[in-house]
Amino acid sequence: MGKKLYFECPNGMDEKSLWEAGKELAGWDEKQEALLGERVGGKEGKRTLSLEEARARIRQWNLKEEIQKKLLLALEYMGKETLSLEKEQELYYLAGWSVLLERLGVSQIQVNALGEGTGALTAGGDSEQILQILEKSNLKIELLPEKGELLTIQSAAFLAAFGISCPFSGSYFVEKRVVTGKNRPVCLLLLSRNRGENQEEEKQDCVQVLETNVDDCSGEQLGYAIECLMKAGALDASCFPVYMKKHRPAYMLQVICKKEKQAELEDIIFRETTSIGLRRYEEERRILPRSFREIVLGDGHKVKIKECEHHGQHYFYPEYETVRQVCRDTGRPYRNVYDLSLIHISEPTRPY
Repeated sequence: MGKKLYFECPNGMDEKSLWEAGKELAGWDEKQEALLGERVGGKEGKRTLSLEEARARIRQWNLKEEIQKKLLLALEYMGKETLSLEKEQELYYLAGWSVLLERLGVSQIQVNALGEGTGALTAGGDSEQILQILEKSNLKIELLPEKGELLTIQSAAFLAAFGISCPFSGSYFVEKRVVTGKNRPVCLLLLSRNRGENQEEEKQDCVQVLETNVDDCSGEQLGYAIECLMKAGALDASCFPVYMKKHRPAYMLQVICKKEKQAELEDIIFRETTSIGLRRYEEERRILPRSFREIVLGDGHKVKIKECEHHGQHYFYPEYETVRQVCRDTGRPYRNVYDLSLIHISEPTRPY
């Protein structure tokens, strides 16, 4: 399995401490410093950028899609129309962490014990923005008796974009440990399932699971509900036959989603089914590394291929939507197009 970055921030976190800890963990060197300078400096020599210019700059950094997406999210959380490229300012830290995450081989941070002062709840100003950022995140905070703020806008934006609060589970090797700060100690752990192996990262995060049992809902109605749930952003939706009290045959509808989609999908379940109550809980999930490519069949039609990797083995899956479209365009059987797509991967020059 790939690597995991684990944070303990029981007394809060500011962006400078976060940055220094990250550099120590990654073994910062001249190569990374040069890359940071290149990303911060750009070609036009500007020292400040508008929000739109900052978005464009991040997209130029040639990052993994997931890291780029989360950096853009952190940028939005900061809520600034103008951002500074000066040292130890907004884009400097975002550029720096883009370099660090690439070097560490991770794109997500597991955060435990994130502290914030109770005074921040009514202080207004930065505190108000920090709380708004945390409301949109998947992070849990621990309120401490301190009256002041223990987080900053930049540190909250970064942790909200990249972090998840998820129970620590599983067995890992500790690749490296860094503890910084005297008054506000912060602990960072770089963990790996396989010591010394530079494996491509497997993704591990937490998802919300929604479940409800219905015994008076037609198959057509459940099918339409699943369509609505998937269209609204559910990661998956399934139905299972169950046997309920009073000897009633029924179906259990199960939906998997991200935290930010939970409320919307719960509303859809109540609106589109006969459910009058549901269960919801959080689960960890493990996802194999994956990438997508497009192949061109001998007749010119294109098929999208998903490639997954596990312990050095590669697995290929033609995507349903594109296979279906080729079948509709050509009148060929689904199995024929699917099999030809797999053959094309191993024998791209083979005639069809």
